[in-house]
Amino acid sequence: MVPLKVTSEYSLLKSLIKVNPLIDFLLNNNIKSCALVDTELFGAMEFYYACKNNGIKPIIGLEVIIDDNSYYLYPKNALGYKKLLKINTLKFNKLSTKDILDDEILIIIPYKSIKAYELFDNKDNIYLGYSNDNEKKNVMLLTGKIVYFNNIRSFTMDDLKYLKYLELIGEKIDYTNDDYFKLNISNEDEKTTHDFAMQIDLDFSFNERYIPKYKENVNSIDYLTNLANVGLNKRFNNNPTKEYKDRLEEELKVINELGFTDYFLIVYDYVLYAKKNDILVGPGRGSASGSLVSYSLGITDIDPIKYNLLFARFLNPYRKKMPDIDIDFEDTKRHLVIDYVKNKYGEDKVALGITFNTLKCKLALRDLASKMKIDTNLFEKFIKCIDGSKSLKDNKNDNILKYLKMYKELNELYTAALKIEGLKKNISTHAAGVVISSKSLDEIIPIYNDNGVIKTGYAMEYLEGIGLLKMDFLALKNLSTIRNIIKYIPGFNINDILLDDVKTYEIFKNADTDNIFQFESNYAKTNLLKLNVSSFNELAIAISLVRPGPSDQIDNYVLNKEKGYSISEKLKPILDETYGIIIFQEQVMKIFEVIGGYTSYEADSIRVSISKKKGDLLNEEMDNFVERAVQRGYQKEYAISLKNKIIKFAEYGFNKSHAVSYAKIAYIMAYLKAHYKEYFIMAILNDTKDSNVIKKNLDYLKRYNIKVLKPNINVSNEEYRFKNGSLLLPITIIKSINKNILISIIQNKKEKYTDIFDFFTKNKDILDKKTYESLIRSSLLDIFDYNRSTLLNNYDLLYNYSLLGDESEDKPILKEYPDYTISDYYNDDIISYGFSLSYHPCQKYNDVIKVKDSINYLFKNIDMALLVEKVKYIKTKKGDDMAFLEVSDETGVISATVFADALKSLPNIKKNDIILINGKSSKRFAEYQIIINKIKKVLTHE
Repeated sequence: MVPLKVTSEYSLLKSLIKVNPLIDFLLNNNIKSCALVDTELFGAMEFYYACKNNGIKPIIGLEVIIDDNSYYLYPKNALGYKKLLKINTLKFNKLSTKDILDDEILIIIPYKSIKAYELFDNKDNIYLGYSNDNEKKNVMLLTGKIVYFNNIRSFTMDDLKYLKYLELIGEKIDYTNDDYFKLNISNEDEKTTHDFAMQIDLDFSFNERYIPKYKENVNSIDYLTNLANVGLNKRFNNNPTKEYKDRLEEELKVINELGFTDYFLIVYDYVLYAKKNDILVGPGRGSASGSLVSYSLGITDIDPIKYNLLFARFLNPYRKKMPDIDIDFEDTKRHLVIDYVKNKYGEDKVALGITFNTLKCKLALRDLASKMKIDTNLFEKFIKCIDGSKSLKDNKNDNILKYLKMYKELNELYTAALKIEGLKKNISTHAAGVVISSKSLDEIIPIYNDNGVIKTGYAMEYLEGIGLLKMDFLALKNLSTIRNIIKYIPGFNINDILLDDVKTYEIFKNADTDNIFQFESNYAKTNLLKLNVSSFNELAIAISLVRPGPSDQIDNYVLNKEKGYSISEKLKPILDETYGIIIFQEQVMKIFEVIGGYTSYEADSIRVSISKKKGDLLNEEMDNFVERAVQRGYQKEYAISLKNKIIKFAEYGFNKSHAVSYAKIAYIMAYLKAHYKEYFIMAILNDTKDSNVIKKNLDYLKRYNIKVLKPNINVSNEEYRFKNGSLLLPITIIKSINKNILISIIQNKKEKYTDIFDFFTKNKDILDKKTYESLIRSSLLDIFDYNRSTLLNNYDLLYNYSLLGDESEDKPILKEYPDYTISDYYNDDIISYGFSLSYHPCQKYNDVIKVKDSINYLFKNIDMALLVEKVKYIKTKKGDDMAFLEVSDETGVISATVFADALKSLPNIKKNDIILINGKSSKRFAEYQIIINKIKKVLTHE
């Protein structure tokens, strides 16, 4: 038997069958040929390769619907498949029965659409499908071209019941035909499938590359060579050294031999477009920064020779893979570069990569639970027991089994989720991948029209093998942040930043790296304090070390840096930069060259084995390395010790090209933070709505005595901005008022409000008493010559005046009331913003050390007056209480720890308490904190 319609998970949420389990099923049941037929061709390549690799004949089909009739199209050969790709494109517009008729395509009309058979005059390639004896009798009355045709969505009859759970979270499933693998059918029915399949022979040859020509009638290598030489001369003021000239010549030779000249020109072109159109481009990413050609063309801004970066790590004739030049663009402008490429090469030749979101264990449970009406509280308790990094099968521990035994509905949920876990749920867009082709894409691959956005019909991992050019256009938010900082600095040129700035390295030495690319985490900050970065090279090393993998190497590195180290003379040029520790993949490659006598390209091939941890191959390669080292005169013990270090390195090794590239971005951000602190923080604030982030960054400004101004009805808008050296807050920071009302008030002012009467008159239609009160509390009306209490208690008078409009010439006199207390202002801030801005209940305490100054008393005992903003009690191992606090004064916020002994005297600290304390200024995980020795007094702030 040949199954002629297996529906897979690529018909999203309509089947339980994945490709790899399908291949296993076919092999176990000695089925030699099979057809995969989905609503899209998404799974065709995965299925084709899997069949070919396992000696199974692949048949690929596509379901199309025309005027409510279903047709299943099967290409006979590679030519038929190409024609099917065009049909696939047409179905996104208007498809007719004439469009699907072709000599190279077989058509099966299922029994449910049998009436459509008479629509065709030419029936040479048309078959009628049946799934039972009754259908068979009826189709035989019309034609002898019939075929057994059941719709397979599961492997067994028992699994069919789980399709209903897919239907719960997806669309309705058509159950017209049988839905599982029937392995026992009549000999005659087997024959119909076999005879149909015998006409099909799909054999694809992928030996063509579809790289577009950059410019017609131009010799690409001559053009690239000229551009690269001009660029190199420009980089070095028309005086590049012989080393650079020789390196450029060697790279150009390899690029030409591999046929990638147009590739480089295409990347050069769209990077140049971005730079000319004020779109910030990253300095580089990945191994492309190891290319001098890329540096000369302006694709990257990293000098590979200066930083000992290797071209072979990027492009290797032995590997013969397409280059992989990934480019970072500002996240808000990336689409402009993609649009440029579409316009240049043609809309039909450029597409975004497609990806598929899958039902991971927790998502499968959540999606089903919401549809099965599982009690929310029960479900939330249950899902906390689930480890999202494991499969549901591997999650079955005693705690989960207890839940499944106690609650029938959870047992049903879990059993169903086990069946659907891992299935593809929906379509998404690849984060970076863009395909550019020399031919219309639908001549090569299926395309998918996702609401007007053209995407590749295959996932990105299959495109290079087909010969398509895949490029990564990455959207990097940090570049947008940099752009938003430098636009406020007159005459600033990012290319003028020098990499030896002392103030910048202080940022890294002090781990003052909030909002600094790659160094924001507490883990990174903690390790920065150890690493004591003082040069750009050390910053690139830090990028590589502050990841979880190499954590045990950090102490070795620091020890060698501080105490010294000993290595052989041969290794000094390779390992001196990292104080004798192997950190970078490029260092391993150089060790293979210097000690083992390998070429750089051979060394890179071994590097791939190391990075992929290919066990047997890696061991074989490393044994060869030892032999070659011995043959070259090195002691065997020395070679073996190097081998062991290299194998250990495989656990954490990093690509230096990538490290240097990303260190450049981190450095630029730190430079801006060090020299233009106010603009740096302003850019961060303008890109967030998170009140915790806002508060943290405003406190940071206070630490540096940069004044923060509350929103002002006449000068504030929707963005943070600096005014006379102080940060003016936007109206959008106000939580207590609807944003649309705020925007209307700003628009109604025309130029500015002259007084409270003018304000009320222009906004009377939106100023109910509650909104008016919120506006007063938010500080927006503080500019008028009345205190808040006076404004608040004169609402009726102001409202009545506003009704008279222009007819009123005399303005009434407002009755004056006593002003708010400091506590009132503080409470207004909390209501309006969620935190205090200018008023604080601790500002009356002057004979204490303030939060912003506490860092100047590191490891000393100081007296402080602090407001408790958060409190968390825990039990020590001895069963005693201790507390973690978040405390503040008018200068900032800091964490505080109260150990058991200090807490015993005053055990009931609450939020909004004011505590007078003696404590030690300390530092933990790069964050300053106070260890409270003694709580002298607790005052309740109302």
